[in-house]
Amino acid sequence: MAILENGSLKGLVGNLVFRKSNEKTIVQTGPGRKTKQTKATKAAAIDFGHVSTAGSRIRTIMGEIHLNMHDSSMHNRLINHLKRVTRASKAPVGEKTMRSGKIDRLINFQFVEKCHMHDYMHFDPEIKLLDTKQVAIQFPKFDMQKDIHRPRYCNLMKINLMIAIFNFEKQQYIRWYKHQIPIDLQAPSKDVELEELLFDANDQDAETVLIGMNIEYYERFRENYSLLNNKDLHPAAIVGAFII
Repeated sequence: MAILENGSLKGLVGNLVFRKSNEKTIVQTGPGRKTKQTKATKAAAIDFGHVSTAGSRIRTIMGEIHLNMHDSSMHNRLINHLKRVTRASKAPVGEKTMRSGKIDRLINFQFVEKCHMHDYMHFDPEIKLLDTKQVAIQFPKFDMQKDIHRPRYCNLMKINLMIAIFNFEKQQYIRWYKHQIPIDLQAPSKDVELEELLFDANDQDAETVLIGMNIEYYERFRENYSLLNNKDLHPAAIVGAFII
């Protein structure tokens, strides 16, 4: 309630507070009601915290895959994908984790939304987690002219792989591997057949394995090569995801 005193209001009217200072009447917004968190909202906040932390770690570790050429909404899109992973968990709200969810829902997540890997590579590598806790990656035999997109002026292509091993419950990554496959687009033979790749994921703290892949395009200038990739031309995606 406000009181009229000497021509000035003092007190509370609605959510407005009237007070006098140095012969001036000051009007301020009153303090709003604090909303108490329920058990359900606290539990949901815990789950979102796990998702947000996982998204930040994936974005950081996969930096050599997206090369900061990702679109502006990439992190929010990644968080939404991770929510789909944890929502599939049968654990109660507040206890949903990457490990209890469906991590393979991250497969085909594109770091550049308008530059889909399948528009630039017309085949998929076969990626498996073996009983020996090794990640096996095998590319099918492909034709450089028919099975891959070749940007103008490009004469060298590099396929980059990042195999990252995480323990999201302990909020850490265990280790990672990088592997690069250069392909000379001016080679006489147009058929490319690559050997199977094996990466060890056998660690007592290993929980989740994610495989990122990108394609880099280069134009040759004499003895030097110039990268052609930019934010409109950078196929980069998560191509494999496993729970150990």
